Formats: sequence, structure tokens, C-alpha cells
Amino acid sequence: MPKNAMVILLTILGLLVVSCAPPQQPAAAPKAPPAATSTSAAPTAPAAKPARSPEAKAGGPAPTPKPAADQPRYGGILTLGASADPPSLDPIREASGTLFNVLPSYSGLLQYDPLDNEKVIPDLAERWELSGDGMAYTFHLRKDVKWHDGKPFSAADAAYSVDNQRRVNARKKDLLNAVAGAEAAGENAVKVATKRPFSASLPAWLAVGNMAMAPKHVYDAKGDLRSDVVGTGPFKLKSYSFGISLELVKNQGYFIPGRPYLDGIVVYIIKDRGTLIAAFRTSRIKMPVPYIFVTPTESSIIQKNVPQAVVQPFKSLRFGLFSMKTTDKPWNDVRLRRAVFLAADRQAALKAIGEGEGTLGVTNIAGQWAIPQEELLRQPGFRQPKDADIAEAKRLLAEAGFASGFETRITVRPGYGADLKLAEFMADQLSRIGIRATLDIQESAAWLDRLDRGAYETIVANDGIDITDPDSAASLSVKGNRWFITDEKLFDLFDRQGRTMDSAERKKLVLELQNRVSELAPYVINQWFSHYIAFWPEVRNYRAGVGQHNNSKYQDVWLAK
Repeated sequence: MPKNAMVILLTILGLLVVSCAPPQQPAAAPKAPPAATSTSAAPTAPAAKPARSPEAKAGGPAPTPKPAADQPRYGGILTLGASADPPSLDPIREASGTLFNVLPSYSGLLQYDPLDNEKVIPDLAERWELSGDGMAYTFHLRKDVKWHDGKPFSAADAAYSVDNQRRVNARKKDLLNAVAGAEAAGENAVKVATKRPFSASLPAWLAVGNMAMAPKHVYDAKGDLRSDVVGTGPFKLKSYSFGISLELVKNQGYFIPGRPYLDGIVVYIIKDRGTLIAAFRTSRIKMPVPYIFVTPTESSIIQKNVPQAVVQPFKSLRFGLFSMKTTDKPWNDVRLRRAVFLAADRQAALKAIGEGEGTLGVTNIAGQWAIPQEELLRQPGFRQPKDADIAEAKRLLAEAGFASGFETRITVRPGYGADLKLAEFMADQLSRIGIRATLDIQESAAWLDRLDRGAYETIVANDGIDITDPDSAASLSVKGNRWFITDEKLFDLFDRQGRTMDSAERKKLVLELQNRVSELAPYVINQWFSHYIAFWPEVRNYRAGVGQHNNSKYQDVWLAK
């Protein structure tokens, strides 16, 4: 293990024994309608939910139970550590995980329950319903919400936000591909029309934490929110020193009575992971932001050296990806891409990068919709030993006129998950079939710009999804995707699966879609990562979310001291 990695691992020492008692104040958020078609209004201040005990990692110590008297309390500043600044503060234009730094200032139409992170519940929308023809959702909005600048939140704001999320942001355009348009439906409702009937995944997408509602009046006046934060969330921006820290303060006018508990949040920007984790060990920060993942090795060392610590398993839904620019030479030749797809040793990646944990996959389709692991292990590119795949890869290179290989560049950003490790790993994998790769290292903002513009030959990404529905494939597989894939058969498969209501038939189409990606080989997903979330024991009532952007508001978090 590299010396720096060991330092990182040993420095994450003070961690959580999370336990929560039911708060006496109103709960984090109103209950969701029984189904997407529900017309029953959610109460403004529902009864408090019982607290849930954290799930300890297998083999680790059980959480220490807290006495019943350990009730939520008000006050205190939560200190967080982030690895980078977002490219800008604009919640519509940005989709980077680094936007998590300011997401406590925003709300969405819907959200994932902070205490049950796989359930969609209301946020700015009290309830929602699906039209009889299945071609539109209507979201009925709260009437008691104001922006941080004092102006009322309106249906025009909601329609503007949904419409522009899909227009100006490359990633969100993919995620909201089923949306045809959004418009105000009276003063307190917004209608979101869809391109195909019964787009069941739309509420799940609108609940993702970075699908923030933003103030139309500010965009009308300034054109963007690149350097401003004006939301309806539980915390307001107080100050921001780029590259140093960001300070948020309690929103006294937040629409959930009794929330938030905290007086504020300070996010420190610490680009070096070793330094960030050292700040965590010394309690300068109480937890890293959720896109700073604790790895399997780190979690094991924590539990060995800090017996009272608990590390929560985190369904980050993240994967390591190596992508080739399919529209430019030489990678527009499917034979070259297929050679790389075959040669990449994914099992070796699990050991070298995933620290022995994780799963395999063809595309960013997860859970029950993915090709089963046992079937994958029989397919070219995944089978062991690699001899047959390597031989076929070299044959394809020779057939394409590159028997002696060629040179390429891998664009990568350091300090973001396992990106640099993955780039080095893929450079080694390419060398085994004669492709000579050099690393083009870019800071996060420049890397994102190159990714969105397609200004790369090959690129490494520690990417992720926020829901497991097959529509998550939009960000890697459908027309307009940021990976510049152009294949009408793939687009057709995606559209057909989205229109198919029969789950068995839909699964067949989704499997066919994944097999088509294997044929096109636009990218290699080396692994799906196993991750964990760590924080100090005085941080209460936080549950690791599902996906990197969820559970981002901290409205229910409180400090025990």
C-alpha cells in the first residue's frame, strides 16, 4: 500500500456511534402520497418519526444505544470537508457532486426521505398526480414558501427550474430525457408533460438532491446564479471564500416548522485527501461531504483502531469508467474500442482499485435490471483467464491497421475518488495490447469542461447514478448523452423500455440494451464500488443516502455537544 494511502487510512480515527431518538419537533418532511397518483394532501407538520439505528459494517462493533433522554437539541455548527469547489454555484447549470457544498440551501419538488433514503416524499410539492393518459404529472405546491431574498416561491419558479434543468445541463438533460416541457398550472401547481406515457421514473428523478428549484426572478435579473445562492432550503449562504471555505447559516423562515436544528454549516475546501482526513481525525471537520467516500480498507482500519466507531454502508451507486471519444479518430473505429473492452481485466480492477469489494457491470444499470454477475463472468471481456480476450483484442487491432499499437491520452482529474488510480490502471491495461497511453491531468473544473465539450481522446470518470431504474442509462446510453454515443438501435431500445409497462418485457429490453453497449464498446466500466460514510458520534440523525446527491440538506441533523 502506498505510504500516502496508509496515512489517509490511519488518520480517519474519530467516527460515529450514531443513534437517534425520536424528535419532539415536527418531522423532517411530510409523508409521501401512497402512490404517484395520490391526491391526498400531505400534512404540513406530521408526527415525528422514530429514529433508526445505523447499520454497522459486518464484523464491526454494534452501535452503542443511547438513553431515551438523548433528545434532539438546537444549536451548533456542523463542520464538513469537501475536496473541491463546484465549477459554479448555479444549481440549474451544475450537476457535479461538488455542488453538494451548497445543496443545503435548496429544495426540490420532491426529495428522498432523509431517514429512509429509498423512499420518495414531498418537498416543495405537497402532492402529485398522473394524468389519465399517462402523459403528464401535476405537482401541487406549498403555499407557505419564500426564497432566501424574501420573495414568494411560485409555480413559475418550478416550471422554469424543471424546464431549464433539462435544457442547459448536459447530465440533467440526460436524466430528464422523458420530459417534454413544464408549465405553471395556476398559482400553486406545475404541470410536467412527458414524451411517452407512464414515465414511472420521473418522480424518482425529480427527487434527486441536485434537481433543485431555483428563483426565476434572479435568472431574469442576472442571467444565472453562478456566484449567488438563493434557495428555499434550511440554510442560507453567509460567505464563500473560493478554495478555502463556505459558510451557511440557519434559515429562520424555513417552511418546515422547527427545522433545522443546526445554527449553521461550514464547508472547508481541502483538496488533498490526506489533509482532509487529518482534519477529520483532529475533529476540525465532523464528517466529509458524502462524495468523499470511505473505502473498504479505510473502514476496516477504522474499526480495528477505533472499536467504538461505526461506519455506515453507503449505496453510492458509483462506478469507475474509462470512455473513448466515439466520434473522433481513431476511437470511431469500433474494432479499437472492442479491443479495449475485451482486454480490460475487471477482476484485477476490483482488487487493485476496489480493495477487494464491489461488483461488475456493462453499463450504468444497477440492481435487478443489470446482467446477473454469474452470466457476466461467462461473457467476453469478463471471463477468466484473460488469454482468449487478449488474443482477440490484438487480432482486432491488427485488422484495424494498428498491429503495432498507437498512442493516446487519458484525461483525468486527481483527488476525486479513485480516478487517478483508475487512469493508471487503464494505462497499464492498454499497454498489454500495444496502446501507449499518457495521462492528461486536469483540475476538477477543467476536467468537467473537457468532459462536457468532448475535448478528450479518452477520459476516466468516477461516475454515478442516483436511482436504479433503467432510465438511469440515459446518462451513458441515449441520444444527447455526454459520452457522445450515436447509435439508433441503442436509442430505440432505450425508448422502448421506457414505454413498456410489463416488467418482464421491459427487463428483456434492458438486457438487450446492455448487450448492445457491449457490441459498441464506447466505454469500460471497471467496477461498481463499495463505499461507506463516516462521521463523529456527536453528529446525530444523519443516514447515508442512495446516490451521491441525496440527503444533502441536513435539516434533521443535530449535534449532541
